[in-house]
Amino acid sequence: MNPEYAAYCQADRRFYDAPHRSPGPGGTADEERSFYAPLRGAVPDGWTRSRRGDWLAYSPDGLRLPPQGWKIHVSAALDNAASVLERVVAHCLEHRLAFKCVPNAGLLGLRNAKYADRAGSGKFITIYPPSDEAFPEVCTALMQLLEGEHGPYILSDLRCGNGPVHTRYGAFAARFC
Repeated sequence: MNPEYAAYCQADRRFYDAPHRSPGPGGTADEERSFYAPLRGAVPDGWTRSRRGDWLAYSPDGLRLPPQGWKIHVSAALDNAASVLERVVAHCLEHRLAFKCVPNAGLLGLRNAKYADRAGSGKFITIYPPSDEAFPEVCTALMQLLEGEHGPYILSDLRCGNGPVHTRYGAFAARFC
């Protein structure tokens, strides 16, 4: 069975659909109200926000990321997700770091579920350092910021320190053959 099927069963009792289109909490019917607090309201000046499936992405205006590089993933459990997100969003906005996140507890619950797709399991926030040279500083700052927090291990990544910070080298931009 394709591991993505389970998540697509959540949107509707009779039909498959993307989880973020669910009419319940976290879906389109009450989209912004379901977001974690740091994501509600107006987008900060100088930033662009866009929705891509389960992800809500923020990028500083004018930023041009390389097509690939070291990306940083942060995991969290439902009980500490709001606190983790609040600190990471504040850090990214202050340092003008592009990031994307799962915007609400309903979608995070699906990502952290027992039968979640292993490729995305545990991934709550993705941070895109502006260059390979900037990566060590960004990663170290996030490790210090989130020290003592817990979150699931991200199977596709290397854990950085003892907290919920993970990394891997990969594409920043979608590429199709």
